[in-house]
Amino acid sequence: MFKFILLFALLFITVHAKQCEDCIAYTKCPRAAEQAKRNESAETFKNAFCGFDTSQNNKIPKMCCSAFDPVTTLNRVNLESHPNVGLLPENCGDINGRRIVGGTTANLYEFPWMALISHRTRYGLHFKCGGSIINSRYILTAAHCVQNKQIAGVRIGELDLRYATDCQGTGETYVCESHLQDMLVEEDIVHEGYLGLPTVLNDIALLRLKKPIDFSYKNAAPICLPVSSAMRNVSLGGRKATVAGWGLTENNEDSSVLLKVDIPILRGDDCRKKYNSGSSKDRTENQLCAGELRKDSCNGDSGGPLMLENDYQGAYRIVQYGIVSHGPKQCGSEYPGIYTDVTKFMDWILNKIKE
Repeated sequence: MFKFILLFALLFITVHAKQCEDCIAYTKCPRAAEQAKRNESAETFKNAFCGFDTSQNNKIPKMCCSAFDPVTTLNRVNLESHPNVGLLPENCGDINGRRIVGGTTANLYEFPWMALISHRTRYGLHFKCGGSIINSRYILTAAHCVQNKQIAGVRIGELDLRYATDCQGTGETYVCESHLQDMLVEEDIVHEGYLGLPTVLNDIALLRLKKPIDFSYKNAAPICLPVSSAMRNVSLGGRKATVAGWGLTENNEDSSVLLKVDIPILRGDDCRKKYNSGSSKDRTENQLCAGELRKDSCNGDSGGPLMLENDYQGAYRIVQYGIVSHGPKQCGSEYPGIYTDVTKFMDWILNKIKE
C-alpha cells in the first residue's frame, strides 16, 4: 500500500487542489483508506485531492472524503466470528413488561441502558449528553459529545434528576429506586474519521469506564447491538423507532426526567431528498433520518440510542440501530433528525473494545 500511496502522492504535485467541506487526511477517511488498501486506481485519488496535511512530520495527502464510494465490505463480513464479539453480552435489551405504551415519560426500568455523560464546564459539572451501555465497561455515544470535551464521568440508573429516589406506580404496583452508579472514565475513543458540522461524518465514540457497571440492579443493563448480518441488513425505512433522553423539550427547556418518543425512520431516498438538495455529495451516508413534525430528538439527547424491537438470537429484544447525532436548529421541524447508523460501525466497535 505504501508504494501505491507514494505513487499517487507524487502525481498530486501537478494536480490542482479541489475545494470541499470534508477535506481531511486520506487516513481519516475510511472510504479512502479502504480503497488505498485495495490498491485501486490512483485516478480516484487525484480527482479527490484537496491539499496536504502537514501537521505531522510526514506530508499526508488530503481528500474530499465524499468523493469516494462507500465502503461496502462491512455487511459481507461475518462479524459473529470477530474475536471480540464475546465481549458483547448475550443477555441484553430486555423488554420490560410494564412499558408505558404511547407515553412520554419513561418507565422506571424501561431503558436501563441509558447513561448520562457529565461534562466539566466553566459553570461546573453538567449533564450534556447521553449514551448507552453496551457492556459492563463501555458506553456508546456520539463523537461530538467527547471530542474536545472534559468528561467528568458517567451516571447509570438515573430517571429524574430532581430526586434522589425515583418512584412510579400506584397501589401494589408502586415501586421506588434510589441506586445510582456514578462512574469515572478510563479512556475516551473517538472515531478517527470524525468530522463535525457543517459536514458531519463518523459521529461515534466509546467511553471505557474505570470499573465495571454492577448489573445486579434493575436500573442497569446493556442494550443489544446489531451484530449478525441479518440485523445489519434489515430494511429500517418506514419502521417506528424509539428515542429516549433528557434533552430539550418543545418548550426549549431541559427535561429533568427521562423522556421517550416513537418516531418513523425515513427511507434512504426520502432522507437524501431532505438533506442533499443542492449538494453533489450524499450528506446522509452511514446515517439514518428519523422523526416527524413535533416528534424528534433534541440537543441534550445527543449520543443517546435510536432503538427498535427486533429478533436477537431467537428472542425479542431492544436493539440499538442509531446514535443521536445532529439535525435542524428547530427540533421537531419538517426536517428529520440525523442518527449515526450503528450497523455501519459494528466492525469499528468490535475492533475498539477490550476486556
